[in-house]
Amino acid sequence: MERKAKIGFDALLVVGIIFSILGPFLIVIGISAFLAVRSEEDIIFLSVYGGTGLIFLVIGLAFLTIKIKQRQRCNRLLESGSYIMAEITGTGINYNVRINGKSPYVVECQYRDMLGNVHIFKSRCLYFNPEPLFQDRLVKVYVEGDDYKHYYVDIDGVLPQVIRH
Repeated sequence: MERKAKIGFDALLVVGIIFSILGPFLIVIGISAFLAVRSEEDIIFLSVYGGTGLIFLVIGLAFLTIKIKQRQRCNRLLESGSYIMAEITGTGINYNVRINGKSPYVVECQYRDMLGNVHIFKSRCLYFNPEPLFQDRLVKVYVEGDDYKHYYVDIDGVLPQVIRH
């Protein structure tokens, strides 16, 4: 069974979806109004709605492209199988994100390479406190060779399956 990376549902994805839907809708409104009357005021209406819709569409597609590439990179890291074992140093709260008034948790882990450098990694957002559920203090961090810029913390490997009701 092929594993897929879980990157979470974040603001970039939400804004990308909303803008990608709203953009074409505004463009259609602008073009429809222009075709219906064809007066000088309708050109202004077309440019305002059509221009705004085009900007929304471009921004939305850009955000969705970023998220798709991020997911593909994480899946590629999982498929490559190249990982390091990092020690979980603790959990923290990501105050930059709030959903229904609550901020998610992130797991921090660190890895010391052969040169003595310490690399710190953060997991995806988790909407429960994972601290009491850890089955191990070592977690797999999938990386691209010796470049740790792109990584995926396999936090699901040290947590039991959590089912929210």
